[in-house]
Amino acid sequence: MASDPVSIAKSVVEQELSQLFGEVEAAAKHTSPRLSQLAWIIRDFTLRGGKRFRATLVLAGFWSRRWGRELDDDVRKVMASVELLQSYLLVHDDIMDRDEIRRGGPTAHAWFRDVCVKEGLLADCPHYGVSQGITAGDLLESLAVRLLSSTSPDVARPLISRYTDGLMKVAFGQYLDVLLASLPLELVSEQDVITVHTLKTASYTVELPLHLGAIASRESSTKLLNELSKYAIPAGVAFQLRDDIIGLFGKTEVTGKPVGSDVVQKKKTLLVVKAYEFAGESAREKLREIYSTGKQPSVDGVNFVVRTVEGTGALDYTLRVIDRYVAEANRAIDEMTETSREAREFLRELLLKMAYREV
Repeated sequence: MASDPVSIAKSVVEQELSQLFGEVEAAAKHTSPRLSQLAWIIRDFTLRGGKRFRATLVLAGFWSRRWGRELDDDVRKVMASVELLQSYLLVHDDIMDRDEIRRGGPTAHAWFRDVCVKEGLLADCPHYGVSQGITAGDLLESLAVRLLSSTSPDVARPLISRYTDGLMKVAFGQYLDVLLASLPLELVSEQDVITVHTLKTASYTVELPLHLGAIASRESSTKLLNELSKYAIPAGVAFQLRDDIIGLFGKTEVTGKPVGSDVVQKKKTLLVVKAYEFAGESAREKLREIYSTGKQPSVDGVNFVVRTVEGTGALDYTLRVIDRYVAEANRAIDEMTETSREAREFLRELLLKMAYREV
C-alpha cells in the first residue's frame, strides 16, 4: 500500500497535539502558575503512549474514496480531536474502574492523589485525586470540541453533530457497563455484553472515527457512511472481545494494566458470562462469590477465574464469536461499492489486526 496510514497518523497527532498543549500551557501560565500541574498531566497522559488507532481510522475514512489524497488542516484537527476524546474517556474510565496504571504510567487521578500526598496538601488525597482527574478529563474533552469547532465552516457543524451523537452512545455504553458490574452474575446475558461492546467500543473506536474522516473529506454520502457502519460495528465488537481476552490473560508489561484488573473490577465480560453458564454448580458458586459480592477478589480468585474460563470452554466460545463478527465485517467489505479498493484492503487488514492481535 503506497501510503502508511498508521505512521502518518502518529506523526500528525504528535504535531497537532504538541502545538495544542503548548497553547494550553501558555494559557494556564498566563492565568495562574498554580495551573501548571493540570496542563502537564493532560499532555503527559495523552502523549506518553497509545497506538493512535482512532486517528488512523479517521485517516482511512478521509481516504475512503480517494486513497492517499493530500491532508488538509481540517482532517489533521479531526485526527487530533479523536485522540483527545480517547484520553478524556480513559481518564474518567480509570476513575470509575479505580485503575492505577495506564500506558505504562500512573492514571491521572492516581497522579494527582500522589501529588497531594507528596506536597502535604490539606485534603483527603484520594478524593482530591478523583476530583482533579475529573477536571483533567473535562479539559481534554473541551479541547476535542475546540478542535472540531475550529474546522472549516462547511464541515464543522456536521463533524460536531456526529461527534456528539457518538459521545451519547459512549455514555449509554458506559452506564450499562457500570450497571452490569453491579448486578449478580446470573442476571447478565450475552446480549447485555454485546450491547455494551457495541455502544462503548464499536461506536466510538471504529465507527465514529471512520465517519468523522469521511465527513472531513467532503466526499461522504449516506450510502458511504452506512457501508462504513456495517463494517465498523462487527469489527469493533470483535476488537473488544479480543481486548477482554487480553485483559484476562495478558501481562502488565504488554497491556500496561495490572493482571486481573477486569476481575477485580467485576467486569461481566463474555468470557465470564459464558464460564458461569457452562460451569458446574461448585464453580458457579465460586464465581458468584467473586462477581456478585462486595468482597475484593484475591490473587487466588483471579487465578480461579482464568482456569474456569479455559476449563469450561468459555474461552473457545468467545474465540468462535470473534470469528463470526470477523466474517460479518468481511462480508461488509465485500459488499462495499462506495469505497476505494485501497480503502477496502486497508480495512480488511486492520480487521485481522484488531480481532487476532496477540495477548
